[in-house]
Amino acid sequence: MGKKKIRGEGQDYDEVKTNVNIALTPTAKKLLQERANTLGCRSLSDLIEKWARAEIT
Repeated sequence: MGKKKIRGEGQDYDEVKTNVNIALTPTAKKLLQERANTLGCRSLSDLIEKWARAEIT
């Protein structure tokens, strides 16, 4: 579980997240959300962050 959210500080990691815009089909978004739920991720952002850090495969 992450720590309390404080503006300007990272919640789960030692850095603050930045916004990134991506375009997905509705099907891809649905499949990613299902995968996030299955893996216990809180959001699509959390799923992508964990995948990029090789915390999930």
